[in-house]
Amino acid sequence: MDNRAIYTSLKTGKRIYLRPVRPQDSLRIRDSIANLSDESRYFRFFSGMKKVPDSVLERLVAVDGVDHIAWAALDLAERDLPAVGVVRAVRMPGTHKAELAIATLDAYHNTGMARILMATIGCDCAEAGILTLEAHVLAENRKARSLFKALGGTCTQSDGAYMTYAFDVARMNDLIAAMDGLDGRRDVFAAFDRFSAYQPRLAS
Repeated sequence: MDNRAIYTSLKTGKRIYLRPVRPQDSLRIRDSIANLSDESRYFRFFSGMKKVPDSVLERLVAVDGVDHIAWAALDLAERDLPAVGVVRAVRMPGTHKAELAIATLDAYHNTGMARILMATIGCDCAEAGILTLEAHVLAENRKARSLFKALGGTCTQSDGAYMTYAFDVARMNDLIAAMDGLDGRRDVFAAFDRFSAYQPRLAS
């Protein structure tokens, strides 16, 4: 089991706990998806589904840390430590590229959560040898598009309704590190310095 953990705070002062997604998180992830607003669920899955099929849920927690990397943000103030944000990167077979996806519960928008999650996935992808990320987003999802642009994302494809953004992982990490008011991102970078020193990544 991947026991890496990062404790940090959001802009609001709320404490969160970041760790890799585990197979036993299936119910936690299911509840998190159900607790998204209809709009946020549509933006994340391009669908209004409130209940995730078991087959999809199994794929979401089938994390190996190399070809499928996923981190969850858990709210330390809540009794059952609900997942309030999740970010993942799924490697395209035989490449150094991965598909990126991120979602946070609506109550955690504008708290710095998304940038903390992006810092986390960026650091982990760099360690796993993933050099490029690709994210698909609805054109109407202006918040995601603004975030992606701020992190160096370049629109590589657009058909009107959907857009694809590409990120150079190293450049994205540099941009995140250079942003004003590092807040929880500082804790992420410090944690990955420790992980690199004491927990070398094993090749699959």
